[in-house]
Amino acid sequence: MWSMCSWYGIELLMGANIWQIPASIVGTLIAVISGIYFYTILSIPYKLSRKFDKIKDKVALEEYTSCDDFQKEVANFIIDFFNYPGANVIGGNFHFNNCKSYIRNSGEDIKKFRSDTITKFKLKSGKSAVYVPIKIANHNLGDMLLIMEGQTLPLFKGMIADFENYFLDDQLYHVLNSVSRNGNKNKKNKGA
Repeated sequence: MWSMCSWYGIELLMGANIWQIPASIVGTLIAVISGIYFYTILSIPYKLSRKFDKIKDKVALEEYTSCDDFQKEVANFIIDFFNYPGANVIGGNFHFNNCKSYIRNSGEDIKKFRSDTITKFKLKSGKSAVYVPIKIANHNLGDMLLIMEGQTLPLFKGMIADFENYFLDDQLYHVLNSVSRNGNKNKKNKGA
């Protein structure tokens, strides 16, 4: 009897029907979870540009003495940065032109996955892989095979395409030119 009276008291005090209280709690939880998810998704480009800025600064100052250094730093950046639910990169196979291949947490051969576009593959291990060709204009600059764990959001392909287009390809092109130019200067200086 007491519990029935207490529910009736809540109904009288709040002016709400009994069924509206749990419905409003569930609605609030859905709104909070959705807000967190959308904030995370919408904040990725901002965080990406802030964190990648360190690499861009090094490129501008021509601090990379070899393409291998740049490749390793970019690979570690991608693996460390993309660790969101639905975009969880755990390793990869990276091959930039004029560099030795850099492999981290990947037993996959990148040659099996080559394609002209960004392509997602399901691996036998249950993980997935995303192949990313790196191009600027008509120049092929290399490629990456990103190993993903867990469910991958369709949105990830777009994020990684934007990363390649707006951050990686032009910086890699600058590094390749800088290393080549500085290597030629060093050869001339040694020959003189």
